Amino acid sequence: CDEDDYDDYDFLVSRSTKNRLHYLFQKLTQAISSPEAPIMLFLDDLQWADKESLDLLTSLVIDVDPLSIEEDADQRCVCFVLAYRNSEDCENPDLVYCVSALEGSDAARTTHIQLEGMDIEGTNAMLANALKLPIRLTRPLSEVVHQKTLGNPLFVKVFLTMLCEENCLSYSLNERRWMWSIDDIRQKSMDKGLALVLSEKLLRMHCDVQEALTFVSCFGKRVQRDVLSMASRDAEELSQLMACLETAVEENILEEDNGYYSFPHDLIQQAAYERVPKEVAFSYHFNIGLRILKNSVFKGQTDPISLVSFVALDQILAAKSVTVSEPALRVPLAALFLRAGRYSLGVAAFPSALSYFERGLSFMGDDGWELNFELSLRLHESACHACYLTALPDRVPTYVDEVISHTENFMDQVKCHHMAMRTLASTGKIKKAIYKFFEVMKELGEEFPDKVDPSLIFSTLTSTKDDLSKYSTEDLLNSPKMTDKRKQWAIILMGSMSPYIFMVTPMLSPMISARIVFLSLRYGLTTESAFGLFMYSYGIGCLLQDIDEGHRWIRTSRLMLERFNATSQYPKLKCVQYAFLIYLKEPFQSITSVLLDCRQETMMVGDIEYAIFSSTWRGQFAVLTGEHLSQVEKECDSLSKDMIRLKQTQSILDNASMHSMALQLIGSSKDPFALSGVSFKDEDEVLEFVEKSGNKAHAISIYTYRVVTACFFQRYEDAAEMIEKYHSKLTKEDFRIHTVIYTFYEGLIAFRTARAQPHVEKWSKIGGRAIRSYQTWAKHSEWNFENKLLLLEAEWLLTKGEYDSAEKKYVASMESAHRHKFVHEEGLAMALMAHYFKSRGDAGKEKEYLDGAIACYEKWGAFGLVSHIRGN
Repeated sequence: CDEDDYDDYDFLVSRSTKNRLHYLFQKLTQAISSPEAPIMLFLDDLQWADKESLDLLTSLVIDVDPLSIEEDADQRCVCFVLAYRNSEDCENPDLVYCVSALEGSDAARTTHIQLEGMDIEGTNAMLANALKLPIRLTRPLSEVVHQKTLGNPLFVKVFLTMLCEENCLSYSLNERRWMWSIDDIRQKSMDKGLALVLSEKLLRMHCDVQEALTFVSCFGKRVQRDVLSMASRDAEELSQLMACLETAVEENILEEDNGYYSFPHDLIQQAAYERVPKEVAFSYHFNIGLRILKNSVFKGQTDPISLVSFVALDQILAAKSVTVSEPALRVPLAALFLRAGRYSLGVAAFPSALSYFERGLSFMGDDGWELNFELSLRLHESACHACYLTALPDRVPTYVDEVISHTENFMDQVKCHHMAMRTLASTGKIKKAIYKFFEVMKELGEEFPDKVDPSLIFSTLTSTKDDLSKYSTEDLLNSPKMTDKRKQWAIILMGSMSPYIFMVTPMLSPMISARIVFLSLRYGLTTESAFGLFMYSYGIGCLLQDIDEGHRWIRTSRLMLERFNATSQYPKLKCVQYAFLIYLKEPFQSITSVLLDCRQETMMVGDIEYAIFSSTWRGQFAVLTGEHLSQVEKECDSLSKDMIRLKQTQSILDNASMHSMALQLIGSSKDPFALSGVSFKDEDEVLEFVEKSGNKAHAISIYTYRVVTACFFQRYEDAAEMIEKYHSKLTKEDFRIHTVIYTFYEGLIAFRTARAQPHVEKWSKIGGRAIRSYQTWAKHSEWNFENKLLLLEAEWLLTKGEYDSAEKKYVASMESAHRHKFVHEEGLAMALMAHYFKSRGDAGKEKEYLDGAIACYEKWGAFGLVSHIRGN
């Protein structure tokens, strides 16, 4: 939906903004560092860091190149030095989580250093340097000071200042050196703690200076002089404030540098701030913020979204529940907080955005809907969205219910319904999300049939094809933009939920794509029209096997994105186009390369969800191409960990199943489900779980990889049993790369089983369907499908008893696999050829081809499979 058409900037923002920001920072640190010139980043006082900063830090340390599978990806040339206090008075739960994540990660080496105070020698060296005396003279003093301060450098500095103020340490003009009384110093105490000592020092100052320091402490550790002028009532008050601050500077309580006042240490700022009760401090914050706004934004002298504006709003935010009752102030303040929250969403500061929205709502009060309906609606919608982005799913329903209870027009509710769907889907409640989707679509006037069968899909896609045939590419691209908001939101919701619908009820996906195309042709185009057009091209190309027609619309969907200047969406579209349709014509090896690029490109725009999908699909094509299994296993292991860390676990069971197959072929005893963080004891339990949950996509993946594994290990009875379970529980409702993989190995097993069970006709029929499918696909890509078709035909001829013809097909399949660089399938053809010669009683030929198969499998990295063959 076009941002210019909707004033809904906050709803056009997603987690991708934050992801992109993190990724760009990662790339920056990589670009400015190298093994020859590493860099060090020192970050101090992390106990005061906010969640956004700590999230970025965690990402920089752990995700130096997230999801990367390049060989040099784990070369890290950055050293982070992080300093923080861990005392009870500055506990930060976000920091605790950050430190735990860093220490528990395998991505970086961490060393925890507990900084203790200086020893006596260090303390003596510090005192000798400060007093300009030999260390032998300061030694007795240092022993006492060390005992009082435990060697803490700041404590030492404050203690010496206190001794000077109380004349226990003074400069003697006669002796021309510092003098002290050890006995008097021994009587002094630092047991109160530094904060209390500093507080007592502040209390000894003039009350006006104390008041000024408390005023400045409300801004934190540092504040600009110009901001103080805007926070003052008038010129006279500002003059008195500056005079008091100069006194504090002279007393070393405050520092002034280049127009800024700052506290030398955060404990001094803390002592100044805590000299008044919290309620009084909240009142300080509120009055400061209000004065700054009245002297800047409300006078029209400052942009509402400026640094000064945010300083003022943060002061009001710090005032907690302090508010105003005058409507003349309530509405402008709430509107400012709405704008600040939207801006924060745009720079990926999601927790801050939520705080701004909620503070804005506090000014609206109980009568907010009557006071200003539009503003209340926008604040509730935005808070709902911020809860989703901040991963607070339990709070989303509160805002949804509030909006529904105060609105009658469904279009005022649709955004919150959208967030409710997204929240349900992101927390694994996909079926509930889809159910809500259909309820909302009905309200928008777009209903779908309760039951979908292949004939309905065929008629719907055929009808859509007829509609599109009336348009040239140029006509379609020059169609007007959609202006009907109900239809816009219908298409937005279909685009948003289509991945989940494809996952659970794939037969509905063609119906969704056809509806998007229909609405786009009738009401105008949106960005989502490009994805609807691709989904249609997938349906017509894969489900109806009209591959040329499907490819025809791929380029048009790309051009449509260009028309809307939706460059951030292009990597996502490219990813699904190559993973779901283009591979039917392009070599599989090139697809793996493109998907690797897609992973990089989706990360550049912050789309972690599709970066994960790109990596998952790349792994599937790596299996198809016969990429070395050690690399496949490494990718699977890394990807599972990344999925958990990045909270993108939609495909984790797919990846774990592929990982399981790779580990078995390699001969590793590692548990892929334990490595992926999934709590299942074995693959049978996983399969039972996904079948009960109705997740057909995961079930198809598991069946596919188990059949492939059984075929290579020649466990034909196990494979046949899996195929029978597949046909009894699932139907081929969709078409994806798993379909290509499964169809091939199912056909091989079917012919094998047909020879063992000649009285059972279904196995020959299954094998025949596999041959017909590969005959169709081979017309469009000889490179990808020729060797597989030849091997299926060899098995079919062998089943019919046409041995000479079968032998020629085996040889042709081996040669084709070798020519097209499918080493694993070359080995499989040789293994099946060896089995053929064994059945013919030709031990010499059997050994020749078995040795050839072993050589191919070793080249593939399938050492577990090689051991199995040799063991037998």
